[in-house]
Amino acid sequence: MSKNYNYEIGYESLQKDFERYQKQTPRGVGMTRKGQNIYLQFKTPNTARKQYACECPFTLDGMVEALKKANKVSNALKSFTSETEFWAWYDKEIKEESQLADDKITFAEAIAKVEDDFWSRLSRTKRKRDRNNPSDLSSWYDTYGGFYKHLPQNKSVNLADIQTVIDKQKKGTRSYKYVVSAMKKLVRINKRQDILEVLDDINVTQAEFAELQSINLEDFLSWREKTLGITASLHENVNLDTRKAWLWVFSMQVVYALRISEIFAIKNLTESYKTKDGTVIPALNDLENTDNLIYIGEKTVLGTTVKTGNRIARPLIPPKYPNLMDRLDIKIPLLPSNKPESQKSDTLKRFYATSARRYLVKWNAPFTQTHADRHLGNINGMQAGIPLEIRAQSMGHTPAMNDSVYKKRQSTQTTIDLLLSSNTSAIDFVTALNQVKKLVESQLSQREFAAQILAIIYQKNQKEIIKLL
Repeated sequence: MSKNYNYEIGYESLQKDFERYQKQTPRGVGMTRKGQNIYLQFKTPNTARKQYACECPFTLDGMVEALKKANKVSNALKSFTSETEFWAWYDKEIKEESQLADDKITFAEAIAKVEDDFWSRLSRTKRKRDRNNPSDLSSWYDTYGGFYKHLPQNKSVNLADIQTVIDKQKKGTRSYKYVVSAMKKLVRINKRQDILEVLDDINVTQAEFAELQSINLEDFLSWREKTLGITASLHENVNLDTRKAWLWVFSMQVVYALRISEIFAIKNLTESYKTKDGTVIPALNDLENTDNLIYIGEKTVLGTTVKTGNRIARPLIPPKYPNLMDRLDIKIPLLPSNKPESQKSDTLKRFYATSARRYLVKWNAPFTQTHADRHLGNINGMQAGIPLEIRAQSMGHTPAMNDSVYKKRQSTQTTIDLLLSSNTSAIDFVTALNQVKKLVESQLSQREFAAQILAIIYQKNQKEIIKLL
């Protein structure tokens, strides 16, 4: 959505989207980028392959439109016999030089076009959007509908009313950036270049940010034990089952660095799960399962979609707490049983995050942002010496995101812990295995114990290690 959209979703992600659209172009017609615009590449009977403007900006919207135009050009090159006729067609249909915007269209009609475009396009996770999916409905409202509802529906599209809605948000905030982006989408789809040029000049740089909380593992463990009544007495009316369930959820965030909703989308908590390619992921509660991998599906038990589902995540255990999974009862799954009272899409989408925050406040947690637990999990992985790429893959985002955004939550104590407790210079597993193999040759009775140590340090399967020893 305009040149500023790069900042909103991350340049790296936008570039990957562009590469995906490039692969979908028809044979003989390509797409390339020059500055903040997309160009089509093709040759005609009398001209070598060159780049041609197609009036599409380097945005998600622009990529979709450029792909449509690439297909049109491919068909036109096959049907026109005169190159003069082809270029006349190109100027009209692709460069849209003779097309006039409809300045009589109402806001309601203009919004309908944006909505049609939204539902016809795949989600960011390459999934077909569903009008019955609460997550998709909420995404429409958060991105567009929540802003468009303030526009006078029966009036013709005009800059003054758009500006009035924009001014409802405080400049320099994330909401201000989002409302400008939504309005740009509205006028771009409806070809109101005159208004778009004005909106392009608005500075949407975010200057105000929410305070990002962080927590260290010692404080989390202390709060958990106090909340469960292990180190403090509880009132007789306390619902201990609810506390155990939600504290298991928060503990899963710490161990696997998950988003709160992803815990409710895990497929192998109590039974093994077979992936599409036939790989079996053992149940988490299986005591024979020492890898403790989890498979996160696309949807939660409520039917809401998660941000980056259909992935495998691994435990991130810091060297200072090798028994962390046992201490937090990770292998005894206990999902909360409470359900939302309303079936409204927004309520369903935010239910887990809202419920989690309510309990964090109610139980006097040293943090109120559930992402603080996810960040702690990432720190645990850093201390364990797990490579950036592996942590990012397990957490469901890019290495760049992990290396930049998550460092914003790094407190002074976190920095100290990383400096003093990180295991970044450990020898690789193969080298360690060979060294241990030599040691146990003269002490075969210690073979199983040595395998157990290696399994803990390198997060490997103990039985497989015994075979190698």
